[in-house]
This record gives sequence, structure tokens and C-alpha cells, in this order.
Amino acid sequence: MFDRILEFITRFWKDLLPFVIIEHWNEALILRFGKFKKLIKPGIHFKIPFFDSVWETIIITQSIDMNPQSITTADGKNIVVKGIIRYKVDDVKTYLTTISQPHDVLIDTTQGIIRQIIEDTRWDSIYELDSILTRKVSSFVKRWGIRVEKVTLTDLAQIQSIRIIQNKEEKQNVFTMPENIN
Repeated sequence: MFDRILEFITRFWKDLLPFVIIEHWNEALILRFGKFKKLIKPGIHFKIPFFDSVWETIIITQSIDMNPQSITTADGKNIVVKGIIRYKVDDVKTYLTTISQPHDVLIDTTQGIIRQIIEDTRWDSIYELDSILTRKVSSFVKRWGIRVEKVTLTDLAQIQSIRIIQNKEEKQNVFTMPENIN
């Protein structure tokens, strides 16, 4: 019996407390019965146990390392590009209430914009894209309360692509390689 009470207390400890402490690098929302009540800044804040829930997020600058992606440039060069997004949260309420999985949404959006821009750019002009990427990604994700400080292409290489096609009759993989890259 005592172990069940102890388990209940440890599971709902934060819900039982009549206050919440927000660290200096975070901001949070208080929801009462699931509806937005107020935005809270760092410090100690009172809440009604079990009625109020607190959604907290980091607001200082963060960095996300994106996975490499293969893209074909406007002049037909196959390349692999990898990048980093440096950003911070400007509007906590919008950030926490308009998107789910913000890191994934930011990565997917940025990679989509990178693909769109590179497919319209020639290979010899790709090295000057960081400022264009930063501007386009920043204006797009602003609607989610995110401010992009910089999008940086960290790895950029021309590659030879290999396609694997399954031969259905023989149930084996067939490798095809395009002509040499120039």
C-alpha cells in the first residue's frame, strides 16, 4: 500500500506542487483545463495543482545538425549537401501551440528550401547560398515563432550516384551507374 502511494507521489510530483520554477534560459505557458492562461518568464510562479499544466521550452540560441541530402543542380550535377540551422524561439506561445515536433518541422522545412534553391542553381554558384538560405528559411518559419539566425552549408560535394534496382524475375539487386561526373 505504501509503495503505491509513493509511486503516485513520484509520478505526479510536479502536478502536486502549487508552484513552478522556470530557469533563466526557458519560458513557459500555463494552461488551465487545457486552455491558454498566460505566458511565464524565468522565476517562480504559482499554479493550481492538477488544474494548471506548464509547457516549458528553451528560448536561447540552439543548433540543429541536418542529415546529408542528395540533390541535382540546375546544370545536372549530382551533389550531397549537409547543413546546420542556428535558431532561437521568439514567440513561445506560437512555438508551443502551432506545431508538433518543432525540431523535425524546422529540419524538414529547411531541407525542402535547400532542395528548391539548389535545384534552381548551377554548381559553380552554390558556394554563395548561405545568406539566401538564411533569409528564405527565416521568413518561412517566422509564422511558428522561430527566428533563424543562420543556415550554414557545412558539407558540399559533387558525387556519382548509384541506383539500386530490384530485378523481380531473378529476385536480386542490379546496380546501375551513370556516366562519369564532370
